[in-house]
Amino acid sequence: MNNTSTSTLQKIEKLVMDTHILIWYLEGIELSQQQVQIIESQRNLNQLYISAISIWEVSMLINKKKAAISIPIHEWLNKVLSIPGLNVIDLSLTILVESCNLPDFDHKDPADRMIIASTREINGHLMTFDKRILEYANNGYLKLC
Repeated sequence: MNNTSTSTLQKIEKLVMDTHILIWYLEGIELSQQQVQIIESQRNLNQLYISAISIWEVSMLINKKKAAISIPIHEWLNKVLSIPGLNVIDLSLTILVESCNLPDFDHKDPADRMIIASTREINGHLMTFDKRILEYANNGYLKLC
């Protein structure tokens, strides 16, 4: 990694993976070597997170055939939950309420709203390629990796 990515990595204390990042990471697709290194580094520090809603979202995507994974869903979810250093952010009452009250965010997708609220709740950085979330972060409401 270059100096820029090293300094960025040092600033990240908690990394939250968006649902598609989780899928890509476990399936070994789409992510750059640098992105995988960042994820691995945070995992080794026990500072890697997903929102609990991502478990629901993966199940929905598989059920609707909008995503594909390499093994049956129950095995895949067990694999996710057994990743050392990965923490699941429970959907607390605060996160549920905050997901409905995100400032200047009119996107209706409940999973995206809960992932953002979860990331904000733990003061983390979100890794995502979602254009609406990236725009939201560019307006200063969310930290990105």
